[in-house]
Amino acid sequence: MSSPILQTQLNRTPVAKDHLHRQHLLDWLDQRRERPLTLVSAPAGYGKSTLVSCWLESCDCPSAWVSLDERDSGLQPFLAYFLAAIETMFPGAVSETKTLQKATDLPSLLTLAGTLINELNEIDQNFILVLDDYHMIREKAVHDLIVELLIHPPEAMHLVVASRRDPPFPIFDLRARGKMTEIRTQELRFSLSETTSFLQNVMEMDVDRQTAAIIDEKNEGWVAGLSLAVLSFLELSDLNRII
Repeated sequence: MSSPILQTQLNRTPVAKDHLHRQHLLDWLDQRRERPLTLVSAPAGYGKSTLVSCWLESCDCPSAWVSLDERDSGLQPFLAYFLAAIETMFPGAVSETKTLQKATDLPSLLTLAGTLINELNEIDQNFILVLDDYHMIREKAVHDLIVELLIHPPEAMHLVVASRRDPPFPIFDLRARGKMTEIRTQELRFSLSETTSFLQNVMEMDVDRQTAAIIDEKNEGWVAGLSLAVLSFLELSDLNRII
């Protein structure tokens, strides 16, 4: 028996009320939404999920989210979550693929991919599907399925893949053909102005720009590291000595 779909894995990552709004990155995503793929690739703690979730809040089209874990690495469980996410937006849209996915013996990858592409292509409303924590996927068949979707992308679908490392997609080819938007560590790093704003406005710390510049340089724009540093500062009275 297959495991049940955990509905909580289909919940979008919540955006904290006190997060730092990064409009320039949201605009970057918006301006390239017609491309089939957005890849957000960076190590842990750089705000990948928060950025994508914040973007979805501002988008005017249907969207769905899958938070992947190691149990979803096989083709059958991965496809089950992929289809479940699609059906949160468009009930019954992928019924034929769903029947194939539930078979005791899966059909060939090309049959699965072709059926899925055709059903997704019947959807006439633009939508966004997010695959978060894609680095959890190990099985080659899953990567091959996604590659087939990117080679023959359904017109209405925009796929967002958030991962701690680059997936084995034909990245250079997608980049050369203008089929992919990339947001990487360099783009996700906080700038000095963002670090200053985060410390002063989000964390409500009394720091001047010079102090913020020192923190920014030592932290190298790492969002999670900045938050951890602030927690340490709150326990200590002499901020300049700690820096």
